[in-house]
Amino acid sequence: MKKLTVWIAFVLVCASVYAQPAKKMRHTASNTKEAVTERQITSRFNAGLRAYYTAQYEEAEQAFSGILTVAPKHAPSYYMLARVYAGKQQYMESQNAIKQAVKLDKNNIWYQVALAESYVRTESFKEAIPLWEKICREMPDNLDYLTALTVCYEKNGTADKAAEIRARIGKLSPPDAAGKPSETPVATGDGGYKAQGFNALKSGQYDVAVAQLSQALKEDDTDYDLWSAFAEAVAQSGKWSELTAREEDLTTLFPQSAALLTSLAGAFLKSGNPEKAVEYYKQAKAFAFEPALIQEIKKGLFEAYTAMGDTESAERYR
Repeated sequence: MKKLTVWIAFVLVCASVYAQPAKKMRHTASNTKEAVTERQITSRFNAGLRAYYTAQYEEAEQAFSGILTVAPKHAPSYYMLARVYAGKQQYMESQNAIKQAVKLDKNNIWYQVALAESYVRTESFKEAIPLWEKICREMPDNLDYLTALTVCYEKNGTADKAAEIRARIGKLSPPDAAGKPSETPVATGDGGYKAQGFNALKSGQYDVAVAQLSQALKEDDTDYDLWSAFAEAVAQSGKWSELTAREEDLTTLFPQSAALLTSLAGAFLKSGNPEKAVEYYKQAKAFAFEPALIQEIKKGLFEAYTAMGDTESAERYR
């Protein structure tokens, strides 16, 4: 009887030992499947970004829609679909897509901004007002958003509210040399940086543009046009460290933007880091389509390899 008891105990121990790896394998398989799906989503999303930023809207739409078939709660894909539809001038489709993004991620202020802008685009001013009000409560000094709210009140026939918001804008805008409120918003606190940055860039005030756009990126670092303007301002001003210091942010957000990667590579080259320049020029080359940009990348690679003393590699890009 004692032997039987020992044998039963032995069998139970063995069963337990063999059961543990089986459970672990099932768990690992599940993780592997999830990991594969996550990689697929990332790959498709990057492909969609690549297509969108080269104005290949049909391809971009397929990429983001494809993600939503396997991950229907992927809010960033709805957000990018909204931008794709807007690029195709399908404004109602764009609005429906951004509504889904807001529904899935209610706390994302940039989705709310995109929806409010969509309402303005379709002249749905009444629907836009509560959104702009909410956004302006979170960013009370942002002159761009306050101005948008004012326009919506005016278009909606609510003149008293429009006047109230205009008074707020007047207090935020310092007077010009003549003592009158400036018509062009000047950034005070955290407001109006984007508008001022673009104005400064347009008028050739590159140092000012860098400072203003740098602040604007603190408000929204997902805006591709803002990054492009910032990169151009850096190139014109020669303040290369302003761009290289944002290396991680830029490459995380736009890993397949040939134009931005080229700008980053150029900044590293000019700041005396040709090794980094080569790294990003090569990444940019993989996604470049425009002949002028490809030529710029080749020229950059030639200069970077020359600076490194690698004449053999440089000759490939002469």
